[in-house]
Amino acid sequence: MTMHLRSSTPRTGPLLALALFLCALVLPATIVQATSSYDYGADEFVTIQNGMSPDHKYAITAHGGSDKREERFHIYLTDAVTGKKIGPLEEIGDFLDTGADAYCAKWSKASDEVTIIYRISRQDPLKAYSYHIAKRRAALISGPVDATKEQTTYWGKQCSKGESTGKVFGTPLNQ
Repeated sequence: MTMHLRSSTPRTGPLLALALFLCALVLPATIVQATSSYDYGADEFVTIQNGMSPDHKYAITAHGGSDKREERFHIYLTDAVTGKKIGPLEEIGDFLDTGADAYCAKWSKASDEVTIIYRISRQDPLKAYSYHIAKRRAALISGPVDATKEQTTYWGKQCSKGESTGKVFGTPLNQ
C-alpha cells in the first residue's frame, strides 16, 4: 500500500515563478508605452535628444501649440546660434508624442546629414527620416522608413529615460 503525504503548505514555487516571469515581460512594455507630452510656450523650441549638430550651427527642435496640438506640433530645423526656426520638417507628420524627449537625432560628423527617429504608435515600428542639410535648408534623403535595428537601439538608449533634452530656445510656457 502506497501512502501519499500532503504538505500542509501549498505548492507556490511554480506559480510564483510564472507570476515573476509575466511581470518581467509586462513591466518593460508598459514603461516604453508611456506617451511623452509637453505644453510649449508660444516661442519655445525644445531641442530633441542629440538634436544639436556637431558643429553647433543647427538644432532639431520640437514646438507645438495649445488646444489642438496635432494641428500645431512640428519638428523644426533651427539655427542654433540665433535660436530662430529655419523651417518645419514637413514630412514628419504622423506622431504619437509631443515631448522633445521622445524624438532623437543622429547627425553625421560633418553636420551635413541628420536622421530623426521617433514613434508613430505603440504598435508600429519606429520611423526614420533622413535629411541633407546645406545652406540653411533640409532636403529629404529618405523616409518615412521603418527604423533599422541599429536605429531602434539608438532611440531606446537616447529616448527611453525621459530625461531633459537640454537646449531650449525661447520662453517656456511654465516658467
